[in-house]
Amino acid sequence: MADVRAELFNEDPDALCPYRLQGWRGCAFNPDSYNHTKVPRFLFESIVEAAASETVTLATYAPDRPPAHIAANWNSFRSHRFDQENWSLEYILHDHSKRWAVLLDPDLVVFGAEAALADRIDLLLAEHGTSLGQITTADFPELNPASIGHKYILGAISGCAP
Repeated sequence: MADVRAELFNEDPDALCPYRLQGWRGCAFNPDSYNHTKVPRFLFESIVEAAASETVTLATYAPDRPPAHIAANWNSFRSHRFDQENWSLEYILHDHSKRWAVLLDPDLVVFGAEAALADRIDLLLAEHGTSLGQITTADFPELNPASIGHKYILGAISGCAP
C-alpha cells in the first residue's frame, strides 16, 4: 500500500499539492463528515460510474493485512468498511487503472483523478447539486490561499504540477 500511496499522493509537510501525477484534480474533505466509510455515497458512486470501475482495491496501513478487492458498488464498500476486522483509520482506495484514488487520513480525505475523469465525475456530481470543488469548500469554507496548509487543500481542487 505504501508504494501506491507514495506513487499517487504527495504527503510532504511542505507540499503545495496533494498529487504526484500531473493533471490530477479532485477534492479534499473532513473524514468525520461522512459516517464510518469516511466517503460520501454520492461521491463514491460518481467515481466508480465515471471510471467504469468493476472492482476497487482498499489497502489499509496494517502491514499484516493484504489489500482487499471489493466489488465497485456502495453496498460492498460499505459492508467491507463496517466489518470490524477490516476497519482502519487510514486507507487508500483505487481501482486497477490507478486513474483515480482516495487517500484517507484521520484528519483529511483527499480524492484525485486524471482531469478528464474528474470532469466526468463533476458532471455526475452536478445531479446531486454539487461538484468536487464544492465538496471541498463546504467542509473548509474559510480557505485562505496565503496559508501553506490551505494551498495543499486548494491544490486538491485545482490540481498542480508535482
